[in-house]
Amino acid sequence: MSETTTQHKESQFTIKSCRDLPSARFPEYIKSPHNRLYNIAWRERPLSNVFLVKKPWESSVRDAMIELINHLHMNYPCVNVIVDENVADELKSETFSVDKQLDSSVKHVIYTGSKKEIIGKTDLLITLGGDGTILRGVSLFSNVQVPPVLSFAMGTLGFLLPFDFKNCMSYFALVYENRAQALHRNRLECHVVRKADAKVCEQAEREEGEVAAVRNKKRRLVAEMEDSSDEDGDLVIPENQSMIHAMNDISIHRGSSPNLTSLDIYIDREFFTTTYADGIIFSTPTGSTAYSLSAGGSITHPAVACILLTPICPRSLSFRPLILPCTSDIMVRLSKTNRSSFIELTVDGISQQDLHPGDELHITSETVVAANNSIKKQKKSNGEAVHNNNDGIEYSDKNGIWCVATNQNQWSKDLNSLLGFNSSFKGQHKKKSHL
Repeated sequence: MSETTTQHKESQFTIKSCRDLPSARFPEYIKSPHNRLYNIAWRERPLSNVFLVKKPWESSVRDAMIELINHLHMNYPCVNVIVDENVADELKSETFSVDKQLDSSVKHVIYTGSKKEIIGKTDLLITLGGDGTILRGVSLFSNVQVPPVLSFAMGTLGFLLPFDFKNCMSYFALVYENRAQALHRNRLECHVVRKADAKVCEQAEREEGEVAAVRNKKRRLVAEMEDSSDEDGDLVIPENQSMIHAMNDISIHRGSSPNLTSLDIYIDREFFTTTYADGIIFSTPTGSTAYSLSAGGSITHPAVACILLTPICPRSLSFRPLILPCTSDIMVRLSKTNRSSFIELTVDGISQQDLHPGDELHITSETVVAANNSIKKQKKSNGEAVHNNNDGIEYSDKNGIWCVATNQNQWSKDLNSLLGFNSSFKGQHKKKSHL
């Protein structure tokens, strides 16, 4: 018998580390006097590093991403495409189908790396999926400045998605050529100050059960990995304090406890009220059409600078949703009259470590420094915000999230097409028409 040999065709793409790519460069946001949108412009050099975030393990979204990567490599050879390690693994596992879609005349290099490495390299964030994909992509930049976001609708919910993927090439060209506009969306800054002692936490874990104890252990490990400081001078957070940003909302809920939560609420260091309810939601205007809306909160335009306070099923019928100024410094503490030793904390739909008696939650606007802010913010030389208890306060107008937008009236169109605003009981079953 003659000996047969099998030759493996070389893949059309190569996965490399993003470590050696140029550092991220943020654009300037130039306000128009007659428009609430801002022009986006990279002054020093054109954008060079694009981070693609996709809906995981969805074949149609993966095909769309490969189409976009192919277009970028063929028409913008100086643009580097970055994906996270999970997407890189997905591409490698689907090498055969990916190779069929890539143009063989171009050398395709796709970069990946750790979360920290990707954060330091990203000029532009492109999301392919639904609103959840945007939240997941933005959450990676929770404690640092967020690059501008260009989002394409490929999911089930798209209130934050102004563009249809079929127009992705023309809209990327607008961004690359400094002809795109962005809408500023504020984030909430949530500081969790842990004051509960070990005995209280142990008692809470006994009440929650073994499953909840394991869940909290995992959350603590995640918090340690995300919030720890290093020799590069990144964000430094005390051991008893953690900080996270929310694009949509911060919710406190009784969880599996059969009892209502009892929460003491302070606004600008003054006691405001004690609420007895299933929980409470603090929302940005962006998140006003999410959980807060389901709980009876107001719909708020994203350009309005405010913080929404919405109770979840309050015992008192007179406790109505509130809209507070963005300069408010809000503090929430688990009341001594609370019958449970823990309550659940969720930020943008992601569960955090539970709160225990004595723990404090400080909520402020990321962009605006509160008038009586008990936790100060100060801008470092590299533009990152850190905790600072001194009186000198500076902040960057590049905080928040800058989302590439079609026009300043897209919000009102979304209210009608997605929410069926002021529609009859017969309903309006119309799909959103993306531009």
